[in-house]
Amino acid sequence: MSIVSGLLFSQVTGVNPFIMVAGVMSLGFLPQPQGVLMFNWASLTWGDGVKNMGGLKTIGYFASVAEIDNFPELPTNPASTVEEVTLESVTGFTMLLANTFHELYSTMETSEVVDEPQGETDGMSFIHKATIFHPGTSVDAMAFAAQVNNAGMVFIFEEASGGARRVIGSKAFPAKCKVAVTTGKATADRKGITIEIMSYGYTPAPFYTGAIPLV
Repeated sequence: MSIVSGLLFSQVTGVNPFIMVAGVMSLGFLPQPQGVLMFNWASLTWGDGVKNMGGLKTIGYFASVAEIDNFPELPTNPASTVEEVTLESVTGFTMLLANTFHELYSTMETSEVVDEPQGETDGMSFIHKATIFHPGTSVDAMAFAAQVNNAGMVFIFEEASGGARRVIGSKAFPAKCKVAVTTGKATADRKGITIEIMSYGYTPAPFYTGAIPLV
């Protein structure tokens, strides 16, 4: 193929056929481009007196995937570290019909968001997890436990320090929940529901700065 191509090019260009054939053949030995990824790196520094309180604020938000019209996505070609891990917020979440997100109260210092790596080498991603304790065994709490048992969900939680909102659940990977209910044994025991939430993504649970549709 290289010889044929070289002879054809030599006829068109008038270059010596031996030189043209040699040139075309040499191209086969050049390394072929494997694709170039652009990374938005930033130095990971730390300063004196930075506020870094752990935990989540006591109010989070949830909605069923079936109630959501538009899901904000991560940018296809992020231009900064912010865009790498932040869902677009110009449109943000919009709901179908008269649906809204709902508030989810959790007892202080009982809730967290954890991002863990998963997968084999060259196939790594993240599993997003949250654990939430909601006090009491009210009718609404029991109904929530029954409804999320097999539902696809989206949750938004706000970090205690800085107020960054983290999203667990997406259109591609709805959040799944396991809810455990306890009345406690002794009068001093904790009574309520523990909600274990999980989803997947290529980044840690992404940030979201847009509006949350509420009542």
